[in-house]
Amino acid sequence: MKHASKLTSVIQEIIDRWEIPGLAVGVVRGSDIVYTKVFGVQSLETNRPVTPESIFCVASVSKPFVATAAMQLAELGKLELDTELIRYLPSLEMADERYQQITPRQLLSHTSGMPDLDEAEYLELWKHPEFDAGASARLVQSLKNKRLIANPGEEFGYSNIGYNILGSVITAVSGVSFEEYMKEKVLKPSNMRDSSFLLDDIPVDRLAVPHIRSPRIRTSPIYPYHRADNPSSSLHASILDMCQWCMMCLEQCRHGKDTILKPVGFDAMIKPTVGRGGMPIFQDMGLGWNIGDYKGAKTVGHLGGSAGLNSFLVIMPEKDLAVTLMFNAESQSIYRLLWACLDALVEEEPHAKTVSWMIPISQALADGGIEKANDCATRLREHENHEAYFVESSSLIMLAQQLMIGEESDLAIAVLGMNIDAFPEFSDTYILLARAYLSNGDIDRARSYLEEALRLDPGNTQTLEVLKGIRPTPH
Repeated sequence: MKHASKLTSVIQEIIDRWEIPGLAVGVVRGSDIVYTKVFGVQSLETNRPVTPESIFCVASVSKPFVATAAMQLAELGKLELDTELIRYLPSLEMADERYQQITPRQLLSHTSGMPDLDEAEYLELWKHPEFDAGASARLVQSLKNKRLIANPGEEFGYSNIGYNILGSVITAVSGVSFEEYMKEKVLKPSNMRDSSFLLDDIPVDRLAVPHIRSPRIRTSPIYPYHRADNPSSSLHASILDMCQWCMMCLEQCRHGKDTILKPVGFDAMIKPTVGRGGMPIFQDMGLGWNIGDYKGAKTVGHLGGSAGLNSFLVIMPEKDLAVTLMFNAESQSIYRLLWACLDALVEEEPHAKTVSWMIPISQALADGGIEKANDCATRLREHENHEAYFVESSSLIMLAQQLMIGEESDLAIAVLGMNIDAFPEFSDTYILLARAYLSNGDIDRARSYLEEALRLDPGNTQTLEVLKGIRPTPH
């Protein structure tokens, strides 16, 4: 790469400014790995360094792999993408008759209308992890009281639940466990020999553990894993294995020949199915892949984020290039890293750019408590065009979520109060505040914040469902 040296220095600058413990990045051109770098440590507790063999959980970057498995089964005639899902999963029941119309293709493209778990629900899931093979079946059973958020096939609506259901479908039609199928039919044929969807398969001394701000950066008290959530979020892989996957995908794009899929199947995955909006590289959704462009170059990719972990994978098929990156912290630095890597791929000079106001606020919170953090937030809001920091509505929500993971709910509530001062019309703040008060047992306050969230965003059906389940405290 023309700017390889500059990219390395920019990544190190981002790591330093955003306080990222450990990171691994790889760039592939055609069938060659042309750039790999590792930085920092797998854990701040052990100080074991990140190596090319270190294994990270890639979170939602798992989804293109699962979509590939579904397309394999479709090629074999074992799965019809446009037939009703309940044909393969008759045990699925929901409190909404529309679920009977859902198809596997709609799950793949996030157009099924299936709801999703929010951060607070995920936190409860991770606090009570399950490792046995029956976890997926229990997840399916737990959907009996859930309702769809839209008519199947009507609109884009991202759903981890939908992909976890796909995992159950893969088990049902293949006759083996989801994890075994993925290992034998997707990972091994892609030369990803050290990768697995099972946490138990990963050597502890090679695992990059998650880190949170609570309020200082530290190892997370929980690991974001639950076997029922494996299909949507639990692929574990090294940077070398992820580069192998990139080479396989580029081979498919370059020559249109069979790899682990026939050309027609792979082409269907990277063809836009529904618009999703947002950033240019995420303009459309294919089957398991986001489709878009970056400065005129077509992109096929996916981001991943979990409690204390982030990752991305982007392919530029017309340039025969791909980049993959994983790190053991959770912050908006993922976008700074993404833009820096993509600039290098299109032969433009990468830059570190600004840092979220979350960073100095969390530092102030650690050094002087909520009063000092409030003063810091006020100063930054008064200088919105600050050359070093940006002020954005979701940044403090991410900090509050990590404080809740660290069981600092009072600090989380105070931080969310700062966000309301800065962005009083941002409904997500009120939803998370309600969750925080629910965790503290304050039902009435939780209800009032959910009502305010619905006033700001009347179409949020998931908030409405939570509100329906809360009754006022009797007086």
